Amino acid sequence: MPTLYQILGIRPSATAEEVRRAYKQRALETHPDKLEPGASIKEKERAERSFREVHEAFVVLGDVEKRKAYDIRTHIPSSLSYQKASDEAKRRMEDRAEWQRQQQERRKASMAEIREQNRIAMQKARERRFKAAEQATLVKNMVDELLQLTPEWEQRRLHVQQRKASRLNTGNPRWSTVQ
Repeated sequence: MPTLYQILGIRPSATAEEVRRAYKQRALETHPDKLEPGASIKEKERAERSFREVHEAFVVLGDVEKRKAYDIRTHIPSSLSYQKASDEAKRRMEDRAEWQRQQQERRKASMAEIREQNRIAMQKARERRFKAAEQATLVKNMVDELLQLTPEWEQRRLHVQQRKASRLNTGNPRWSTVQ
């Protein structure tokens, strides 16, 4: 089966402009409308298949990302293949690869540190909530105990609540808190 480069009749190192020109040329050559009016059904099908192949080749090779993926999948070396690159280019490629590795390590370390800080913050928040609940329970118990030891406090509290309620029911605007 021919490669997409062979379908368009170009080299793997062809530029985007060369891909576009080759597509235009091959599309004109293989378009089914170029057939003679008396062409057989098989010839028409063959022409349609060829035209589809040319179009699919252009769709892949005309897009930089799709072309890279295709080259990797089919093991076609790019114009800057690692084997053909000069020593200086190889060194730069290695430096970039090392820099990228270091950046990934830094990013991982940074993310680990952020996760640890979040874990500690969550733990402290849990402890604060627990301590607040514990203190609220302690205060409630103390108040309940005080009320049991001094029953007149509970009577005073009830008396104050009754007075507040009676003031609200009097209709006197001076005593009303709702306006």
